[in-house]
Order: sequence, then structure tokens, then C-alpha cells
Amino acid sequence: MFNLTHPKLVTLAEAEGFGGTTDFLEAYALDGIVPAICMAPDCDHTADLEPDQRAGFCEACGRPSMKSGLVIAGVI
Repeated sequence: MFNLTHPKLVTLAEAEGFGGTTDFLEAYALDGIVPAICMAPDCDHTADLEPDQRAGFCEACGRPSMKSGLVIAGVI
């Protein structure tokens, strides 16, 4: 099941300059490196990571909380 309205996915799509999450997913669906966002409530740090990343290291807050936009949306 896809989740295109998750607040962190919306924030990530906006940070990448997209008007919506659908456009974001269409742009990155087949890429080898995709935007990811920190899932910690008090951090919105973004970075380019692997499409299947679920617990990447956040350079801003130091937690293993980076998640790919494709994972957040439920594509992967």
C-alpha cells in the first residue's frame, strides 16, 4: 500500500522542489540514488542515499533515522 501523504514525504518532495509527492516519485522511481529524510520528529535533514535505505545515519542529529523517500511512500 502506497502512502503518498506521509508528512515527511511531503517535506522531502518540497525540499527537492517538487509540487507534490507523485512528481517526486516519478522522478526518482528508477534511480540508483534518491533523496532521503531524517525520520526523527525534530529533524528534517535530507541527503541522497540508496533507494532501499531504512536506517541511514543522519549527519545533522546523529541518529540512524534516515529513510529513502521511496521507502516512506511504500514503493520499496
